[in-house]
Amino acid sequence: MSKKLTFALLAPALVIAVILILNLLSPQKTEIVNIEPLPAEETPEIIVDTPKPNDVVTSPLVVKGRARGTWYFEAEFPITLYYGVKDSSVTVNAFALGEWMTEDYVDFEVVINFPVPPENDGLLVLNKNNPSDLREQDKSLSIPLRFHE
Repeated sequence: MSKKLTFALLAPALVIAVILILNLLSPQKTEIVNIEPLPAEETPEIIVDTPKPNDVVTSPLVVKGRARGTWYFEAEFPITLYYGVKDSSVTVNAFALGEWMTEDYVDFEVVINFPVPPENDGLLVLNKNNPSDLREQDKSLSIPLRFHE
């Protein structure tokens, strides 16, 4: 075997050996990374698809959305529409359109009939069903509405 061929075969092996030795002998840098858990993204317990805030609504009002199963009790929760005539309101129950004993979202839909008031502003309040009557368990979502353009 010629000297050139021997050198061509041994040179790459020699370079790799030198790199490995240098890596082993060099001081290792240890980087300490403080990993904190990301905060859990809060998801709403109830989502209303219709009506949206400040929508102009008429009677009958169709309210559609989805709520976590924990929002319901016995597959229902109360909704109150305040329409401003001498603090007039109408309260109905929204019913789960699926299995409500879950922590997942369950669709609901309800139709509210009401006399169209002369005032413009109203408020739709969706209340978490709270059979315990403990104030700390009360939750609600309020949506401002309008009755006229």
